[in-house]
Amino acid sequence: MTFLTRKINKLRKISLYLFFIPTLALIISLLLHNILVNFHFQSNEDNYKYNLPIVIECNKENNFCGKIKYEKTSKFDQCEKYIVKEYILINNNKLSYIYYVDEYFNEGVFDQYKFSDLNVKMHIYRTDKFRDNCILNSNLLTIYKILPKLFVFIEKIRSNKKYQPPTHQSINPFIYGETSISNVVKRYPINIIFKPLLYLSSLLMIAYWLNYNKIFKEITENQKIKKFAIFGIASSILLFLHIIFLGTTIDNEIFNKIRKLILVLFILCEIIAQFLLTRRLYLSIRKIESYIFKAVLNLKIIFVSILVIISIVILSILAVYSFTSKIDYILEWNYFLFLLFFYLLSSIMWKKN
Repeated sequence: MTFLTRKINKLRKISLYLFFIPTLALIISLLLHNILVNFHFQSNEDNYKYNLPIVIECNKENNFCGKIKYEKTSKFDQCEKYIVKEYILINNNKLSYIYYVDEYFNEGVFDQYKFSDLNVKMHIYRTDKFRDNCILNSNLLTIYKILPKLFVFIEKIRSNKKYQPPTHQSINPFIYGETSISNVVKRYPINIIFKPLLYLSSLLMIAYWLNYNKIFKEITENQKIKKFAIFGIASSILLFLHIIFLGTTIDNEIFNKIRKLILVLFILCEIIAQFLLTRRLYLSIRKIESYIFKAVLNLKIIFVSILVIISIVILSILAVYSFTSKIDYILEWNYFLFLLFFYLLSSIMWKKN
């Protein structure tokens, strides 16, 4: 196997990794966020299953029903399937339990004077309405029976003080633009997955551009470093810096401007590098035609042309008009994935042997 063949095969693998790793990082982050915000099951809650309906006489021993203790569940599938309600009878007059506590208790301590000569009983009963947060009423019950530890793990994450979701409902920012990429991926536990994968991607980007430079040195017999490699390596370094600062909460105007500048320069360098590389491929078509699929190269040229046009249009609009936050976020999520297709095309453009 020749030097050039080894470099081409290596480039194909790196290109494929550069498409899949960041894509998986983004999709997994979004899915994990949606799973966590929709997880509302509990393994430790009041269990009424074996003693309803019941009537409890409120007296001094039970603090006049101010602190009724129930058996606690230890597993998710021991939850109460139906909504349980409570009411109080005071001298046969029905009151809601909440009203009873508010009216007759002061910070959880009963007022003995108010209870004198009162006949107080608490009724606890089961309704016919299902509880949404009971896994017995969920399609996830089958998964729980197979992987119960997964549910315990998710519950631990949600109970962690570090967990502060960017939204409290499922999102599809590719279509609706509910929030930004950084707002999702900078938070625990998503940052534990996203940031290492992007660090790896930035290092692979350096290898990608260096490898391309070596291939063109071999093909053209010109040992000068190519311009596309300079801009490509610069974009890789800027991406690495952007990931370092992702999630930092320094309240400083200069620092925030530097962060935005790094992100803008990363995008510009990446687009310039891709444009220069595609141009170099087109100009060298006679020397590389036996190594590539021409149809994919043409597709790559179309892709880069569209990317450049879209970027120019967006920047031109932003120069005179500000988008709403939702439009900004929709563009951000889709633009991120759109950029990654460049590496997928690079992977399939070169012939294996």
